[in-house]
Amino acid sequence: MNAGQIIGQTLKLYGVEYFFAFTGGDQDIWLGLRDAGIKYILPHSERSAVAMADAYARLTGKPSFTYGQSGPGAAVCVSGLVDAYWAKSPVICITSDTHSAVQYRHAYQGIDDQQALFSTITKWNARVPNLTRLPDILRSAIRFAVSGVPGPVHIDIPSELTIFTKDSLPDAQLYIEPECKKFPAYRHSPTPNDIDRVIEVLAGAQKPLILCGGGVLMSEAWNEVNRFAEVLSIPVVASAAGKSAFATTHPLAVGVTGNYSRKVANDVVEKCDTYIVIGSNLGDMTTKRWRLPSPNAKIIHIDLDPTVMGANLKEEVSIVADAKLTLQSLIEAANESPLSRACPWTGWVHEVQSMVAGWRKAFENLAEKHGEIGAINPYFVLSALNHFLTPEDVVVADTGYMGAYAAALVEVKAPGRKYIRTAGSLGWGFPASLGAQVALGDKGRVICITGDGGMGYHTADIETAVRIGLPVVILVLNNSTLAFEYHLQKYMYKTEIPEVNDFLNIDYGAVARAFGAYGEKVTNPTEVAGALQRALDTGKTAVLDIAIDREHYAPVVYYEPFMQREV
Repeated sequence: MNAGQIIGQTLKLYGVEYFFAFTGGDQDIWLGLRDAGIKYILPHSERSAVAMADAYARLTGKPSFTYGQSGPGAAVCVSGLVDAYWAKSPVICITSDTHSAVQYRHAYQGIDDQQALFSTITKWNARVPNLTRLPDILRSAIRFAVSGVPGPVHIDIPSELTIFTKDSLPDAQLYIEPECKKFPAYRHSPTPNDIDRVIEVLAGAQKPLILCGGGVLMSEAWNEVNRFAEVLSIPVVASAAGKSAFATTHPLAVGVTGNYSRKVANDVVEKCDTYIVIGSNLGDMTTKRWRLPSPNAKIIHIDLDPTVMGANLKEEVSIVADAKLTLQSLIEAANESPLSRACPWTGWVHEVQSMVAGWRKAFENLAEKHGEIGAINPYFVLSALNHFLTPEDVVVADTGYMGAYAAALVEVKAPGRKYIRTAGSLGWGFPASLGAQVALGDKGRVICITGDGGMGYHTADIETAVRIGLPVVILVLNNSTLAFEYHLQKYMYKTEIPEVNDFLNIDYGAVARAFGAYGEKVTNPTEVAGALQRALDTGKTAVLDIAIDREHYAPVVYYEPFMQREV
């Protein structure tokens, strides 16, 4: 077996169905994948490929695979892989590298130390020294990606092993580690003392609150967190990464907290006296730049990563364990506790529910202002979208204003892996939505929320979606500017720099039609509902370019010193 056959047959043993990559010259790999029955997904760039693989992994819980050709292809993979690194997504990136015989000799497209490019954005970063090591390094890469705290890994393969090579491993011993077909591969249980300490702290609580981070979704613990919250009647907030761990329509749900958030969620976190944090590193995005919760709140922190314990907040209880197993133990202990029989914080629950009802009314009032022709109110658009969303739908959100609008306003009507967002890389949302649709198949719809700034990165991948037949609905909230930059200048610096922010008014609906997709330009508020219905019903790739008002700012905390935040 050559390198391509080893890769293809190993992936087949692990049950891998798709390989997301922009093709380079490594023909042995493509032949090996084809012969193994692995479906090849060809987008228009390496960055798109990594985003697709990333979203696929986040929704399925399976390790996913992507590729970059030696030199420029590998370098572009780095920019894509950084979002998988932030999101702790098990993406395995395979790159070819300069032929060993000509390394350091200015070979075409050569980078002398290509492996080093990946050193700070991967969980594991390995180079294959010879063909005999490829099988075990590939297995190790998969194990590293899905075990413990998941994360991306990189395998660098010198091109003498991947391009028209005659090297062969006649007795290749290929086998799999069955535990590593999905993450989390190995679950770590809490100790009985851990559980006792949580119940002890809760017994003294008056205003407890649960925070669902992305780790709840990684652990597939959404049913457990719902049950735990219901047994003890504890309200629930979420980080942006953990948004869909708890349905926003649940009576105990408050919403996303942090920088891109519902104001009510931040207000509730500020009031709580006991904060049960599950699967979050409590970084600045979730803690409103480390200002939430109150310094007097007692923190109970459950996470697989010991390095995040106590890193940002003083903790009363730190549990390094799997979220699902920990919650199962907590549910059992809670059922045996007096807390489940006589809830001591009923008044707190009613207070929170009243605050949430007030937020919903404020959102409703804001959304009723439809806007004008050519300047539609984005709050009205997201409110309209909520009426069409079903419990099976998956929403993929880009970053910046789109991340804030989606985090705060989009409803999640059933818990599960139903919402994923850009961890930081503008433009990720659109190609990620294609990977999400590949993961869902015909079991659900994917709706992407992006802006004109984000859509500009990967417009060519409309062709990818049409070619593959992906019925993704892309909402481009188009204000012909990078509105976050525009508003920071306007409100913080009292000036404007149009050449830094502004774009031409592009009709992305027309662009979509040119690629063979369904496309509409929506300029009138009265057209929004009908356009959403048509796009969702078309059964093909659909792009709605919605002309929103550039003067509307998203629900982010940055403007709080300068103006009254409405929602």
